[in-house]
Amino acid sequence: MKKPLNMLIWQWGRRGAGPKTAVEFSKAVTSIPGINTYLSLSTQAEIVIKANNLVVDLPVKTYSSIWGYICRILQAPLIIASLFKFIKINKINIAICTMPGPMDLIMAITLRLLHIPYVVVVHDVHPHPGDGYLFQHFLQKILIKKSRLTVTFSKYIYKQLLAVDYVPTSQIIEGWHPPFSYKINNSQQSVSGTEIKLLNFGRLLLYKGLDLLEEALDHVSSSKAYRLRIVGHGPQNPLLDRLNARDNVSVENRWVPEEEIAELMQWADVVILPYREASQSGIAATALAFGKPILITNVGGLAEQFKKEDLDLVFICEPTINEIAKGLDQILQLNFPISRKKHDADQEWKELAEHLINEITNKLDKSP
Repeated sequence: MKKPLNMLIWQWGRRGAGPKTAVEFSKAVTSIPGINTYLSLSTQAEIVIKANNLVVDLPVKTYSSIWGYICRILQAPLIIASLFKFIKINKINIAICTMPGPMDLIMAITLRLLHIPYVVVVHDVHPHPGDGYLFQHFLQKILIKKSRLTVTFSKYIYKQLLAVDYVPTSQIIEGWHPPFSYKINNSQQSVSGTEIKLLNFGRLLLYKGLDLLEEALDHVSSSKAYRLRIVGHGPQNPLLDRLNARDNVSVENRWVPEEEIAELMQWADVVILPYREASQSGIAATALAFGKPILITNVGGLAEQFKKEDLDLVFICEPTINEIAKGLDQILQLNFPISRKKHDADQEWKELAEHLINEITNKLDKSP
């Protein structure tokens, strides 16, 4: 494909990593000469509602309930007509879905009607335990099979995608997961104290390994005082109640809005991620961007996220109670606060965008 490219980047989720990934990628691609970018997000996306200077070229009304989703699907012909008009007017010649969602087949149908290739970034091939997104993964499978190219952010997902044989090897591009950038409030620096501040942040689901963490806490031998905050959203259960009942542990079962994430990272001395399984972790990448030490289990594509120069900050252990306890003991022996140069998130997204655009254009040029 010859430049200039008119690229549509879309992600129609409402909260979390989906819209954030689209915004970060769009911002990075915009800096590449010869590419005109057009961003499409849900009108109900948290990042759209709360950002003052975010330009969304193609806002799309989505849904906030099952009934709302059904209504939007019934309105698919009208949505397709609107998308068709926008894509024709702006002469879009390639589109990228940065994280699949339930309404994406509407965009896929529109693009196929116009004979425009689209690319899908695949974050998970199989649903995680407790995800509750089985229908979404079924739709994702269709979206991937109909795409011209797919992108993965880890070798682990690359191998999984090969194993399920949704697309041929020649249609898969391997990338990596840059850290998300967040606005830092310098007036809210981490408060020093005698306790080492540990943070577990993310969805409170089974595969996140909180049960392993609970038992590992009983095997920590270090006498250093610490406080553990477990922050994220998930179904309430006895495990969370037990953790919250501990004197030095607090559980905040809530959705964390975009503007609070930097504050959480600034508060923490260490980020604890005791996953039972994973593909890649945006939280781990973000913790590194803030220069925070990380305790993380050796599952999925997590270990491959870290470069050699980061390994003095990363404690990788097996997903067992004893190994997590040993990792915690090692971390508690560090001298805090740790001063470490932070990663340049914007630069890392730009490097990823340049890599993906080169790979995408090369592969499309070679395709019949």
